[in-house]
Amino acid sequence: MPKRHWMRLAFRATRLFFTQSEKTGDLVTASYDHVAPGYDDAWTNHMRHLSLGMIDVLDPPAGATCLDLTCGTGFVADQLAQRTGGDVIGVDASEGMIARARRNFGESCRFFHSDALEFLRRQAGASFDVVTCAWGLGYTQPWRVVREIARVLKPGGRVGIIDNSLFSLAGVLWASFQTFAETPQALRHAMHVKFLPHSLVLATMMRLAGLGVQQREDGAKTYYVPNGQAALERLTATGAAAGFEFAAAEEHRQTIFTRFAELMETRTTPKGIPITHRYLQVVGRKT
Repeated sequence: MPKRHWMRLAFRATRLFFTQSEKTGDLVTASYDHVAPGYDDAWTNHMRHLSLGMIDVLDPPAGATCLDLTCGTGFVADQLAQRTGGDVIGVDASEGMIARARRNFGESCRFFHSDALEFLRRQAGASFDVVTCAWGLGYTQPWRVVREIARVLKPGGRVGIIDNSLFSLAGVLWASFQTFAETPQALRHAMHVKFLPHSLVLATMMRLAGLGVQQREDGAKTYYVPNGQAALERLTATGAAAGFEFAAAEEHRQTIFTRFAELMETRTTPKGIPITHRYLQVVGRKT
């Protein structure tokens, strides 16, 4: 087994965290731009029942004015439009995702290319009946976004958020750490994301922002892939590894990907290699 240099990796990651010139958000957006054409097959359809379950609990009223943050290809926004018949706006930082959303649901919703927090800050207070954020809160600034959601919601307005948790893809992350520990000099960018560890944390944020909590849930969903290369391809296609392809210096990238695939294959079960997404969900109202 190749030697792993954990201290060198920790030092390099810490230094990059404070000195790297590229922003994580820009790299994540570039990843989502790239995967947009196949995103629905790889992710939206896989998590469809969870997104729909959140909307069921949210129970948006007829005629509601709705805002869907980190809207991706527009699935949740269109569901809100179908259920309310109201004005629905979708917002995403990825131009590729917004282009796909407009292509898919441009007749039922309005879509804007914008950072979620920046868009919220431009909106008048008490201007929306419903705000949703599906599978993207961890790429924003969660506390600030939640506060802005509370501000733009009308009294009695509803909010639904579902996202990957901090512990989503724990096995995948461990394989990534092992890979870079073998070649610390290959690390070019230390990813800086803000996924939350548990629904209780998000529920607490909501309460501090003046929102009541109607329901919260934590869960997991696992799928299986046949080999390490398939794992890498699926993780990239879903956006779950957004930015990972840029974490390694270009001259080391193929070596890192190959070794990552090999390490993933050490986790093979009779069903294949398990990939588990852990998620959190909170639905609430403005009191």
